[in-house]
Formats: sequence, structure tokens, C-alpha cells
Amino acid sequence: MRHSLRRMEEAPPATRLPKGLATFAAFETALSMIPQPTFVIGRGGEILHANAPGEQLLAQERVDVQRSLVQAVHGEPPDRAWRLTPLGAVLPPPGFIAVLDPLPPRSSGAEGLPAGAFRWKLTARQSEVLDLVARGATNAAIAETLGIKERTVEFHLSALFDKAGVDNRATLIARLLAL
Repeated sequence: MRHSLRRMEEAPPATRLPKGLATFAAFETALSMIPQPTFVIGRGGEILHANAPGEQLLAQERVDVQRSLVQAVHGEPPDRAWRLTPLGAVLPPPGFIAVLDPLPPRSSGAEGLPAGAFRWKLTARQSEVLDLVARGATNAAIAETLGIKERTVEFHLSALFDKAGVDNRATLIARLLAL
């Protein structure tokens, strides 16, 4: 593992990816547009390339990030929330794009989610929004996670507030924790 990390540090940015992939400037540009730390990793979790936020995270927590990526690739519960997207046959051998999920892990208040969904007669989408609110997600993060617009998140939040009989997020979470 250390060898692959050392190779990445020593190699100029353009040579970090396998030669066939490095020629695709659009791919590198797309990675640079992702605001979260993002890595191209091999099948074993070795880091082949990182966007700027990924490079910053590596500068601060290299060993922990590498260990977490290896755990995620091997299907073990990682200590960070990674979203892995297989690259198929693009990388020899196939690898992944790993994006660090900006949402915190579920808290101990998650036990109240099923009770809240049942008691308040929530739709599936409202339950998803409630879960993300309970995890501390912003409207923008909820919208990105669920693939909907922020205005739609606001609509779901308004319905949640009405069903729970509250008028703000803090009271909604407090009511959820009390269930």
C-alpha cells in the first residue's frame, strides 16, 4: 500500500492515471468539478488519482483515508462514508471512483425514524428527507443525495413540519428523538 501512495506523491499529476485514461482531459476536468474529496482507486483500494479536495484530505489524513478506501473496496464497513462507482473495463484492472459522502453517519436518533414514519404517516420520500435532516444534512446536501431540487426538499420539509406539528428543524429532530 505504501508503495502506491509513494508513487502518487512522486508522479506529476498528469501521469498518476494509467496512460489511456490520462489522455481524457474531460475526465480529469469532471473530477475537478466534484466538490467532495474524490479519488480514482484500483481494485485493491490503491489511490491512482485525486481531485484537489482529495489531495487536501490526503495531506491531512493519508493513512486513515487509504485504510478507509481499502475497507470500502473489500466490502468491510469503512470508517468514512464512501460512494464507490465501478469504472468497469476503463482501468486495467477495473477500479472505482470514490467520492466521500458529505453526510455524517446515522446517529443514535435513527431508531426513532421508523416510529416517526409510522406515527406521522410519512411517504417514502418524506422518510428519506427526515433521515437526512436527522443526520444534519442541509437542504442542498439533501437535494444532491436524493437527486431532487432544493425547492422539492423545502416542499417535503414543509409537509414533515405539518405532520409532526412543529415549525423548524430543531423541534422536528427533538420530537423524533422523543419517540
